[in-house]
Amino acid sequence: MTNDEVAHALASAVKAWRISPNGAGLTQADLAHKSGIGLTPLKRFEKTGAITLRNLIAILRAMDLLDGLTGLVPDADSPSPLDVLAEEQKKAKRTRKRAPRSSKE
Repeated sequence: MTNDEVAHALASAVKAWRISPNGAGLTQADLAHKSGIGLTPLKRFEKTGAITLRNLIAILRAMDLLDGLTGLVPDADSPSPLDVLAEEQKKAKRTRKRAPRSSKE
C-alpha cells in the first residue's frame, strides 16, 4: 500500500468507529468538540486521510483508542521477534525426548 492508501484506510477505520453504535457513536461535531480539534480538519481527515499527528492523537484520545497508537512501536530494548523464535527453538531442542523403545517379543 502507498502512504496515501494507508492514510485513507486509517481515516475510513476511524470514521467507521466514530459512527458505529458499538464504537464511539459520535457525530463529527461531537468528536470535534470532544477532541478539541476543528470540524474542518476532522472532515478533511475523514475525506482525504490528511491530518496532523497532534490532531490524530486528539481524535484517538477522544475515542479511547490512544493505546492502539502507542503500542505500534516496540520497545527498543525488547528482543526482536526473530531472537524470541530462535530462543524458543533452542529450548525445544534441549527438552526433546526420545520415543520409548519398542519391546521385542
